[in-house]
Amino acid sequence: MSPRTKEQNDAIREMRMNQIMQAAAEAYLEKGIQLEIRDVAVKAELGYGTVYHYYKNKIMLLEDLLWDALNRTESAVLPALTGDGGSLLQAESFSRLLLRKCIQDPSVFILLKTVADNFHHFPGNRFIKLFADFQERIYLPFVEMIREGIGSKSPEKTANLIFGSLVGYAALNIHHNMRNELDADGIVDMIFSGIRSKEK
Repeated sequence: MSPRTKEQNDAIREMRMNQIMQAAAEAYLEKGIQLEIRDVAVKAELGYGTVYHYYKNKIMLLEDLLWDALNRTESAVLPALTGDGGSLLQAESFSRLLLRKCIQDPSVFILLKTVADNFHHFPGNRFIKLFADFQERIYLPFVEMIREGIGSKSPEKTANLIFGSLVGYAALNIHHNMRNELDADGIVDMIFSGIRSKEK
């Protein structure tokens, strides 16, 4: 039997990392910051040593999970960030795309919830850079859409209300195992019809 090639080893590593990340997100939804590497190994159906080979502790694992989620969040909302149609329509599209991604990808929900909680469950200041990148890549462009779209005197407040509504709605459904019943379009329509009527 010949040894594996570098490409084969890279493919196995990527597959394992994806398996571990998905398991970590599921374990975090169940146990929060109390999860252990052993919980992730059980969810991933891997040996404890295999997961430990990739991550020496849960904070390193969760940090990677959140950075990966930030990249996936940005990819998900990119059509709204680069699209046309007016700023308020872009903000609405952004919200719809963001909520759909929360439904499909638990790590994105975890990122948004963690940002909303200001990383208070996580020790030290290791998430300052992640928070700054989230602000720059996700939050501030959304605030700018709100500012341009409705001329709000407090676009940050409006953006926070929208983010809070989306995260809260996703949380209710995720924690009650109702993901298939989520009505992303309905909740976003309700939020933005309220914004439009308030601005008239």
